[in-house]
Amino acid sequence: MTDNELLEQLFQPMKEMQVPDDGFTKRVTQQLPKRDTKKLSRLWTAFCIVAAIVLFVLMRGWETVGFALQTLSNNLPTQQQVLLFMVSVATVGIVIASELLFSGKRGLRYVFD
Repeated sequence: MTDNELLEQLFQPMKEMQVPDDGFTKRVTQQLPKRDTKKLSRLWTAFCIVAAIVLFVLMRGWETVGFALQTLSNNLPTQQQVLLFMVSVATVGIVIASELLFSGKRGLRYVFD
Protein backbone atom coordinates (compact mmCIF):
# COMPACT_ATOMS: atom_id res chain seq x y z
CA MET A 1 0.00 0.00 0.00
CA THR A 2 1.19 3.50 -0.80
CA ASP A 3 1.32 6.32 1.72
CA ASN A 4 -1.68 8.01 0.08
CA GLU A 5 -3.76 4.86 0.31
CA LEU A 6 -2.84 4.44 3.98
CA LEU A 7 -3.83 8.05 4.69
CA GLU A 8 -7.12 7.65 2.83
CA GLN A 9 -7.88 4.46 4.78
CA LEU A 10 -7.02 6.20 8.06
CA PHE A 11 -9.21 9.24 7.43
CA GLN A 12 -12.12 7.51 5.65
CA PRO A 13 -14.29 7.22 8.81
CA MET A 14 -13.84 10.93 9.49
CA LYS A 15 -14.75 11.79 5.93
CA GLU A 16 -18.13 10.13 6.32
CA MET A 17 -18.74 11.46 9.85
CA GLN A 18 -21.54 13.99 10.30
CA VAL A 19 -21.21 16.61 13.02
CA PRO A 20 -24.63 17.71 14.31
CA ASP A 21 -24.80 21.48 14.69
CA ASP A 22 -28.52 21.91 15.43
CA GLY A 23 -28.83 24.79 12.98
CA PHE A 24 -25.75 26.59 14.35
CA THR A 25 -24.19 27.12 10.92
CA LYS A 26 -27.40 28.57 9.52
CA ARG A 27 -27.83 30.96 12.45
CA VAL A 28 -24.23 32.17 12.20
CA THR A 29 -24.39 32.75 8.44
CA GLN A 30 -27.65 34.70 8.86
CA GLN A 31 -25.98 36.98 11.40
CA LEU A 32 -23.04 37.82 9.11
CA PRO A 33 -23.24 41.24 7.47
CA LYS A 34 -24.32 41.10 3.86
CA ARG A 35 -21.85 42.63 1.44
CA ASP A 36 -22.14 43.19 -2.25
CA THR A 37 -18.73 41.86 -3.21
CA LYS A 38 -19.49 41.95 -6.92
CA LYS A 39 -20.17 45.67 -6.81
CA LEU A 40 -17.01 46.32 -4.79
CA SER A 41 -14.98 44.19 -7.21
CA ARG A 42 -16.37 46.06 -10.21
CA LEU A 43 -15.63 49.42 -8.61
CA TRP A 44 -12.07 48.35 -7.81
CA THR A 45 -11.57 47.14 -11.39
CA ALA A 46 -12.92 50.41 -12.80
CA PHE A 47 -10.68 52.41 -10.44
CA CYS A 48 -7.59 50.44 -11.50
CA ILE A 49 -8.38 50.90 -15.18
CA VAL A 50 -8.85 54.65 -14.77
CA ALA A 51 -5.65 54.89 -12.69
CA ALA A 52 -3.71 52.99 -15.38
CA ILE A 53 -5.00 55.31 -18.11
CA VAL A 54 -4.20 58.43 -16.09
CA LEU A 55 -0.68 57.19 -15.33
CA PHE A 56 -0.16 56.24 -18.97
CA VAL A 57 -1.10 59.78 -20.05
CA LEU A 58 0.83 61.57 -17.27
CA MET A 59 3.97 59.55 -17.90
CA ARG A 60 3.61 59.85 -21.68
CA GLY A 61 3.51 56.09 -22.09
CA TRP A 62 2.99 56.32 -25.83
CA GLU A 63 6.62 57.44 -26.16
CA THR A 64 7.84 54.31 -24.39
CA VAL A 65 5.60 52.09 -26.48
CA GLY A 66 6.74 53.84 -29.66
CA PHE A 67 10.39 53.46 -28.69
CA ALA A 68 9.90 49.77 -27.90
CA LEU A 69 8.16 49.15 -31.21
CA GLN A 70 10.83 51.06 -33.11
CA THR A 71 13.57 49.09 -31.37
CA LEU A 72 11.81 45.83 -32.16
CA SER A 73 11.33 46.75 -35.79
CA ASN A 74 15.01 47.72 -36.17
CA ASN A 75 16.44 44.65 -34.46
CA LEU A 76 14.22 41.72 -35.36
CA PRO A 77 14.07 39.93 -38.66
CA THR A 78 10.74 40.11 -40.46
CA GLN A 79 9.64 36.56 -39.61
CA GLN A 80 10.16 37.17 -35.92
CA GLN A 81 8.17 40.41 -36.11
CA VAL A 82 5.25 38.61 -37.69
CA LEU A 83 5.44 35.80 -35.14
CA LEU A 84 5.58 38.26 -32.24
CA PHE A 85 2.58 40.14 -33.60
CA MET A 86 0.60 36.93 -34.11
CA VAL A 87 1.36 35.73 -30.57
CA SER A 88 0.33 39.11 -29.14
CA VAL A 89 -2.94 39.19 -31.07
CA ALA A 90 -3.68 35.57 -30.12
CA THR A 91 -3.05 36.30 -26.44
CA VAL A 92 -5.38 39.29 -26.44
CA GLY A 93 -7.97 37.30 -28.38
CA ILE A 94 -7.83 34.41 -25.91
CA VAL A 95 -8.30 36.77 -22.96
CA ILE A 96 -11.30 38.45 -24.57
CA ALA A 97 -12.81 35.14 -25.72
CA SER A 98 -12.46 33.58 -22.27
CA GLU A 99 -14.10 36.63 -20.72
CA LEU A 100 -17.02 36.38 -23.11
CA LEU A 101 -17.39 32.60 -22.93
CA PHE A 102 -16.89 31.96 -19.23
CA SER A 103 -18.41 35.03 -17.66
CA GLY A 104 -21.93 33.63 -17.78
CA LYS A 105 -23.17 36.90 -19.28
CA ARG A 106 -23.35 38.28 -22.78
CA GLY A 107 -20.71 40.76 -23.70
CA LEU A 108 -18.42 42.89 -21.58
CA ARG A 109 -21.09 45.41 -20.54
CA TYR A 110 -22.00 43.41 -17.44
CA VAL A 111 -18.88 44.73 -15.67
CA PHE A 112 -20.49 48.12 -15.12
CA ASP A 113 -24.16 47.06 -14.79
